[in-house]
Amino acid sequence: MRAAIQGVSFLPLAGLDGSDLPRRSGFRTVADPYTGATYVAIPAIQPDWAIVHVQEADAAGNARIQGPKYDDVYLARAARHLLVTTERLVDGAAFAAEPERTDFPGFLVDAVVVAPRGAWPTACPHAYPPDEAFLADYLAAAQTAEGFEHFLRGRVLEPDVGRAPAPAAVP
Repeated sequence: MRAAIQGVSFLPLAGLDGSDLPRRSGFRTVADPYTGATYVAIPAIQPDWAIVHVQEADAAGNARIQGPKYDDVYLARAARHLLVTTERLVDGAAFAAEPERTDFPGFLVDAVVVAPRGAWPTACPHAYPPDEAFLADYLAAAQTAEGFEHFLRGRVLEPDVGRAPAPAAVP
């Protein structure tokens, strides 16, 4: 993703000597024009779309993550298009007051969707914890194709069947 952000087709990577990963992945090698050292050329990953969930955004597309950002910022910047889902829509003045906290400026965002509990069943820091029971049920069911299909049908696709109540919000 960093290569895509920088607009190049690959980035060199050291440290894969002796690994089967480059050969099995079809990665090529490249010589450093300054030292002659050989590096693995990791191709750029540029998704067409990134979908990122945040705690708050404004109507202009400015958005911020409260808590760990993980790779969301890299993913969003590498993608050709960005869809932001948000717990809540806030006034744009909140972003003007603290521009340094804006993770995704509006000009990079193609659309904003208000989606309360949009990160469920995983956590949304400062909003709600993960639904550990639901995730445990999923992990157990996903051990077989039949279990996964039953879980998907009974817990995701059929409304009001087996849905866990919403956990209380974290202050």
